[in-house]
Amino acid sequence: MNLDSSATLARPSARRSPRSRLHRGGITPSVLPEEVCLPELTTDAWSRTLADAIPALPATRVLFAGGGTGGHLYPAAAVARRLEDLAPGSEVVFAGSDRPLERQILSGCGFRHVALPTAPWRGARHALSFAWGQARGVMAARRLVRDFRPQVIVGLGGFPSVGPALAGRLSGIPLALFEPNASAGKANLLLARWAEEAYVHFDQTALGCPRVASGTPVDGRAVAPESLTQSEARRRLGLPCEGRVLLVMGGSQGSSAINRWIEAALSAAPEAARELSVLHLAGDEAQAEGLRAAYDLAGVRHRVLAFLPGIGVAYRAADLALVRGGGATLAELGAAGLPGCVIPMPASAGDHQRHNAEAFAASGAGWVEPQAELDQAAWSRILDRIGDETWLLEHAEAARAAAREDAADVVARRIVSLGHGLKRAGVDDR
Repeated sequence: MNLDSSATLARPSARRSPRSRLHRGGITPSVLPEEVCLPELTTDAWSRTLADAIPALPATRVLFAGGGTGGHLYPAAAVARRLEDLAPGSEVVFAGSDRPLERQILSGCGFRHVALPTAPWRGARHALSFAWGQARGVMAARRLVRDFRPQVIVGLGGFPSVGPALAGRLSGIPLALFEPNASAGKANLLLARWAEEAYVHFDQTALGCPRVASGTPVDGRAVAPESLTQSEARRRLGLPCEGRVLLVMGGSQGSSAINRWIEAALSAAPEAARELSVLHLAGDEAQAEGLRAAYDLAGVRHRVLAFLPGIGVAYRAADLALVRGGGATLAELGAAGLPGCVIPMPASAGDHQRHNAEAFAASGAGWVEPQAELDQAAWSRILDRIGDETWLLEHAEAARAAAREDAADVVARRIVSLGHGLKRAGVDDR
């Protein structure tokens, strides 16, 4: 196997505070959540320096198609920003669905978003509605392709990517795919037969087209400035500067299953976690209220938020993360050098979160707790490992070793090459 690769930049060293016993009580006041998303976090900080002395690449029009979740859209936004740096004058459009989350993410990133008709696959009984939805999507995408005239189309996964990809093929526009998961989704598996290449994070990702081991681009919201210390990150979040911090988050919309388990674990053994501080991203304010009450009753220091846009500050503040198994989330942990306990979402398409989590654990960056087996013993394992300085340091280093900090740069350059008909070596057919 000969996967394309390039040199990575030096990685920031781990910043860990010595363990100490915390006094009970409230936490310090903090800035508002939106203030944590600092201006310097809005660009791809690592790869910006890679081409400082290299002449600009030719401007390229790129249509990013599909997505629907932060795990696909945030990495694509990182590539789009890198394109602006490498190839000034490039134009980018995102074509996808009308999901509120998709609109929210892309409007926050400042990119043009076009919602196209589509229909998800819901089984053979709904095959006609699926076919009709995709046909409408192709027709609408053909109008968009005609007006925008992209030089490259990048499929981000999800069935909203199918219409633009097929419309581009009818117009002779090269197609590339982005696949951050260990097992590819149905849309990318379908489109791979027409794709020039696919950008993958995991070596085991199988697609019927040439693959490039680019890694998953990490966007600016997930990158804390190197100058930001762990103590300062905690101060901004209203957390104690000493002791251990556990970050709990269930993805961009939270996880009710993880939230309920944490509440039950706290009520069963409230004293077990009192040396901890917990930063918990609940997903919405209704769940956040219940979690605040549970932490208060257990006497555990906490900061519970519905959502945190500047997640890089949270990564810098934490010693251990409790997360779902989305490919982008695990790539962000690697970039931050943060070990993780991964609870894959059982209903993920093709069980891709389990495959992601197993690959993450195999790299030495953390371990997997199946959702069906969440109990008091699983909570005890988290408390034991976050209290073990040696374990934290070893697994933080393994997480950093698995990261590809130049991923946005690699993908942006290959997109420009495709758009201008340049041949690139170093791909693997599988």
